[in-house]
This record gives sequence, C-alpha cells and structure tokens, in this order.
Amino acid sequence: MGSLRALAWALCCAVGGAAAAAPSEIVWKDLSGWEVEYGRWRAEEGTLLQTEVGPARTIIWRPGKAYSDLDLTIPFKASSEGDGVKAAGVVYRAVSQEEYYYIHYDVRNSQVVWVRSAPGKEWTDARRHRWPELRAETWHTTRVVVRGDRHEVYLDGKRLFTETDGTLQAGVIGLRTGQGRIAFGTARLEGTEVSLDRPFVVLKPPFSDLCTDAGTGGYEAFPDVCRTKSGELLCVFYAGHGHVSVPNDKLPKGARICLARSTDNGKTWSKPEVVVDTPIDDRDPSITQLSDGRLVVTYMTYVPGRKPMTHEVFLVWSADGGKTWGPPQPVDSPLKGNEAVSEPIREMPDGTLLLPLYGAAEPGQKSTVCVLLSRDGGRSWPEHAMVHLEGEHLHEPSVVRLPDGRLLMVIRPRMTWCESTDGGRSWTRPQAMPVSGDAPYLLLTSRQILLCAFRHRPTKSTRLIYSTDAGKTWSEPILLDRVIGAYPSLVELPDGRILVVYYTEGAGSDIRALFLDASRAGVRVLPKEGSDTPG
Repeated sequence: MGSLRALAWALCCAVGGAAAAAPSEIVWKDLSGWEVEYGRWRAEEGTLLQTEVGPARTIIWRPGKAYSDLDLTIPFKASSEGDGVKAAGVVYRAVSQEEYYYIHYDVRNSQVVWVRSAPGKEWTDARRHRWPELRAETWHTTRVVVRGDRHEVYLDGKRLFTETDGTLQAGVIGLRTGQGRIAFGTARLEGTEVSLDRPFVVLKPPFSDLCTDAGTGGYEAFPDVCRTKSGELLCVFYAGHGHVSVPNDKLPKGARICLARSTDNGKTWSKPEVVVDTPIDDRDPSITQLSDGRLVVTYMTYVPGRKPMTHEVFLVWSADGGKTWGPPQPVDSPLKGNEAVSEPIREMPDGTLLLPLYGAAEPGQKSTVCVLLSRDGGRSWPEHAMVHLEGEHLHEPSVVRLPDGRLLMVIRPRMTWCESTDGGRSWTRPQAMPVSGDAPYLLLTSRQILLCAFRHRPTKSTRLIYSTDAGKTWSEPILLDRVIGAYPSLVELPDGRILVVYYTEGAGSDIRALFLDASRAGVRVLPKEGSDTPG
C-alpha cells in the first residue's frame, strides 16, 4: 500500500516537489487569487459572501496554489433564508473540478459530511456525522487538518471526527455552498505547497441566460424549444415562485406557462409572453409546429397531494405563430391515476401524431407510459399503446424516429429504452441503458447523430450521450453544465449547430442556453453564442 501511495504522489507532484509554507491569512479584500466556477460570490467588508440561495452547488477555487498536508481554519455563517440545506463547504486536495475532498456543513439536517468526489459521481464516498449544534444565523469556525491519509475535522474548537483516505494526495483548495446564502470570514492556512503535474484549470460552461425572471417570482424551469418554418425559435417554460408554485397572494393563479422568442438563432430572446395561466399550477410545457403550420403546446396541471382530477394533461393551439392561443383542451387518455406529460407531440411522415404520456393505469398502481395516436391532426386520440416494466415506475418518455422508420423511446429513471416497428402501436419491453438519468430528450440530427440529453443524478449535472449507430451503442456522458436542473430540449439550427435549453433548479432558477457541434467525430460545447464554426 505504501508503494502505491508513493507512486500516486510521484504522479501528482512535479519534480522539485513540496515545500512547507509559512502560515498565512486569507483576508477578503477582493477575490484576487480566486476564481468563481458558479455562484454569486463577492468580498464585502472583510467577508466573503455567496448570495445565491437556490443552487445545490456553488463553488469558488484558489487554483494558483496546491497543498499536500494542510491546516485550514475558517469561520462561516449560513443565512436562515430559503428551504434548502443551507450548507457551507471546504474543498481541499482538488485535482480537477470533479475530483476532490469536501467537508459539507449541512445546517438544515444538523450534520457534517466528509465527501470524496470523483469523475462521474460527485459524492463517490460520503461519511455522515450528526452535529445538533450546527445552526443558521450563527458564526461557526471549522478547522480541517490533513496529514497524509488522516483527515481531522473540528467545529468551534471541538474535534468532530477523523477519517482515513489516501486516494488524493495533493491539490488546490476551494469554498463551496449548497442551497444557501453563506458568509465566510478571514481564513488561516498553513500547509505543504506542491506543484501539480497538471495545472488546475477552472472550466465554465459558455451558457447564456434565456430567461432569469418571468415576473412570477423568479423561478423558471422545464423548458422546451422548437424552430418554426419562418426560422423563429420558440421556447416555452414553467414560470412560478418555486418548484411547485401553488396560488398565493402574489401569484393568485399559481405558476403559468410562458414563451420567449428568438429571431437570431438563439443569440437573443424576447421578454416572456403568457401562453397558459389557469387557476392552478400549470407546468412541464412542450411545443411543436406541425406540418400544417399550427403550433401546439402540451402541459399538465398539478396540486400538492395530487388530488383526483387535478393532475391532467392539456393541449393549447395557435394558428398565428403563437400570437394568440386557444383555450386549454383536456386530453382523453386511458390513464386513471394521475397523468403527466414532459414531451412534445411528434409528427410522423404520414401525418400521424404521437403524444407520449405517463401515469398510473389505475389509482395506486406504478406509473406506466401511454403513447396516444391521432390521425386527424390532434382533434381526437382514439388509439393508444401502453409500455410497462414489472415492478418499476416509468416516467418522462422521449421518442424519436430513426432513419429506418423505427421509433426509439428512452424513459426515466434508470434510463431504459424500447422501440416500435409499427408506428407506435406497440412497443418492446424496456431494457436498461448504460447510464441513469431523468427527463431524457432525443434528437436525430441531419448528420444522423442521435443525441440524448438528460439530468445526470450521480453528478447532479446536465449531460448528454450520443450514438452514431442509431442507439445500438452510446458514448460516455458529456458534461454540458454542472447545474442539476436539466430537463433539456434540443433543436438543430440551419448551420448544423445544436441549441440546448435547460434550467438550473433551486430558488431563483433560470433558463439557460448553449450551443453544440455534433458530428461522427464527437460532440463538443461551442463558445458562447456559437461563435465557433462546427467541425
């Protein structure tokens, strides 16, 4: 074991190695020497503040110096604002943005968690320790002492625990917050400085904000985008005050469905317009333009407790490019328990419309997928096909037509896939895919690259896999953004670029957009506004 650790040290540190550094203070006059990956960080009157309450992961790095052994002391205070875990965090021995140790001070659950994160799984190893004295609106002081494989954690002068792990031998430090407004005070740091074999580089997704406030409370989520025959991009999304936005004094009808437009292929977006606003929570919209030019938005209604006759699917139609919308039309389906939708209507070459729903066939049963078929332009949906998997809930199906005419469906949560060879009238038994995820979205590009974007739970991030053989094999997950919201939607632009829209999650959740180049050589995220030329 000792020889393996020596080898790891040799690989991690450059020749010339380590040197003990004199104790130093980190005083928050500004952010010099630090680099923000995500979050709203600022130095103010000697305090470091992270002011964004909602995100599960905000982090600031000190990439210029790496340490092996270290002794770091820093005060922190969590605000009582919000409903999240209100967690401060200390990151150390980080060799990349995905590989590091992390101490997580979870105020809401009165626990301190020692974490090791690795590529592909953010909390690869998590060891939890209860600490009832951890409170909001109170200054606490933590001390992290790391020598070799031994990790000691102190809080307010008391040693909480000691953990042993030698996976990572050296790296940079960082500070992190989760679902809370956190303040950090002056830090004291001493340790053994080392030179990493590879410089620590902070990579940031080149996203742009599609919508940050639709005027309903600052929470936007669940976007879907389509490109019309006129070349306009239309993005519909949920707009409320939280993940479930029931009516209140400020928003008497609860959340609504909004729409933003872009006439320059996603560089800029209009102010939000209202599509639907019924007296209860309207959510999970998707939008399609049919071959006859009509626009149709699918969505569902929701109330806490999922009371009967409130968790239903509706359609709204527009014949004038979304300037006006007709009244909501309920969808008649065979689902007798609560029904839901998260996928746009898909039009087949013969004009048949497919509408994938999910819900319980009978109250109390596990959720299943139900694909409705319409042969009269959406006026009626007399045919359907059910997709079951014994002992499993099936949610959030996405459907795409492959070049040979087969239909491929990918389903949350594991994920699973199935196919239809008869236009959607019947489906094979779902089979496991090589990756788990939520809210998958499928797109077959003009280059015949099959894309599947989704929320990747193991890393709490937005990712994508692709296939060059119509789904027989898939790539490893590609990171798009480190936010957990996801519910992505994809559309191809005239120049071959792929526009991705998704959301961030948490209080103040936003809709984001970025661009991809997808070819048989791979998929890469393009610079902001797609200023690069696809390869």
